[in-house]
Amino acid sequence: MDLNHSPDNLSSSLRLCPDCSASYRDYSLRRGEELLCTRCRKKLKKYGDPNSLQRTWALVTACLIFLLMANVSPLMVFDVSGNTQSNLMITGVESLFFQGYWPIALLVFFSAIVLPIFYFSAFWYLLGGCCLRRPWPGLKGALFLVETLMPWNLIPVFAVAILAAVVKLQQLGNIQWKSGSLWVVLLAIVSLIIMRFFDRSFFEEIIASIEKS
Repeated sequence: MDLNHSPDNLSSSLRLCPDCSASYRDYSLRRGEELLCTRCRKKLKKYGDPNSLQRTWALVTACLIFLLMANVSPLMVFDVSGNTQSNLMITGVESLFFQGYWPIALLVFFSAIVLPIFYFSAFWYLLGGCCLRRPWPGLKGALFLVETLMPWNLIPVFAVAILAAVVKLQQLGNIQWKSGSLWVVLLAIVSLIIMRFFDRSFFEEIIASIEKS
């Protein structure tokens, strides 16, 4: 439903489409409505169910637990000619670093460990303030951090990379999956689900209403 030229809601604010820079007015939506750009037809905003905040908060909390377990549990056991090695996520980073591949080691460390920690922690803080309707300090900063780090949340890519590496390593020895790999897969799946719930305009409206109350 195209609401760019809707006559009601005079309190709406003027914004720009992120794709084509066409101006539009940000209206408060009702259930089943969505806001489309009149020029490129990009979906600018959709109705956000307040109950989805609690569900998303629960999913993000689960992701923080999955992330912790993925980092403290072994991903796999690699056996070559009787030599067995159990690998954690961080030990893989250390191996890359000490073998001279420090740029790749830093990339893996930040994209698979550091950035997800900041991303999910900021998301959890943002959702907590919105769900409880509390004016926690830095909610706008948390929203900015979530939006900025979302493209860098490479846990799903990391999960695919692990699978590709195992296919190659199976040609050299035996691979045994461990619990860490399960946590990584769960984290990747739930991360993709969470991305579908993110709507910056929806969070901005909630933060604005919290600040006014």
